[in-house]
Amino acid sequence: MISVIAMGLLSVSVLLAGMEANSSDPMPGEVESTNEASLETSKVTVEAHKVSGGKWLDSFEEARKLAIEKNIPVVLHFEAVWCGACRQMDSAVLNQPTVLGHLGTTVIGVRVDADRDPDLIAKHGISSLPTEVVIGPDGKEIGRYAGNATLDEYLTRLNKSGATNAAEQSVAKRADDEDENLRRCLLVMHDGKVVGLGGYCPVAMIRDKKWSKGSEEFVGTYDGVDYFFMSAEERETFFASPKQFVPGLHGCDPVELQLGKVAQTGAIELGAFYKGRLFFFRSQSNRRLFQNNPGWYADGMPSDGVQNPHQFPFLKSMTLN
Repeated sequence: MISVIAMGLLSVSVLLAGMEANSSDPMPGEVESTNEASLETSKVTVEAHKVSGGKWLDSFEEARKLAIEKNIPVVLHFEAVWCGACRQMDSAVLNQPTVLGHLGTTVIGVRVDADRDPDLIAKHGISSLPTEVVIGPDGKEIGRYAGNATLDEYLTRLNKSGATNAAEQSVAKRADDEDENLRRCLLVMHDGKVVGLGGYCPVAMIRDKKWSKGSEEFVGTYDGVDYFFMSAEERETFFASPKQFVPGLHGCDPVELQLGKVAQTGAIELGAFYKGRLFFFRSQSNRRLFQNNPGWYADGMPSDGVQNPHQFPFLKSMTLN
């Protein structure tokens, strides 16, 4: 049995070891040198927000939703109570007004206790503390920093994270060439009803990998959407397992719904499978975003806050998964 004194000495040893190991300089290339211009920019950026201020969150899911809503990156700050360098940053950096002014405006900040959230530690491959991972609103990692940082260095980090996010969005926008030849006809109106897959048969599409026109003679309604089939047998096959054949969101673009809170039909030419289900997209850049991180857009996304639910009534009662 370890004595109280021994336990105390062990705790001190662990604490000192943590301080020594984690107070080292960040990995080369992770942090850019501070300059007066960047610091001045940071002061100007946060000045307007000092009145309202910001706060660190402790829920990654809450941060993820806010990042999508505000279209700004998430900063995951991994720390632990036994980490000396983490405690130094807590008092000298993380709770300073100039840092708090960024939170909720240029970035969404989350403090992650390494001992309480081992799943996030494993997911992001964290091997030392403190470490920060910056994730764009599309779920893609855009930055990583290991080690302690001074206040000036940290403000430079935050400025860089916001600038990187803006630059990536600009590139994505330029790449988003709205090809006029794409057929965005996956949901159409026919006799006052919404028709799925533009009248093509969902069974033939999934089972036979063919775009075959269905017949008005064989119609089935699912989630308020009419689907056309080529035979009564195909209709029976469909209703035996409808989720196997119905595309995600009945063909609406999940990226547009997540980032823009608007339901828009995807194009026949732009599909991608995730967890055995087919999703469609309005543009090639949207499909690339989805393929880079499908779970970010698809898993359990609620339909709350959609701007045009009246256009697609099924959105009121369904989720992507």
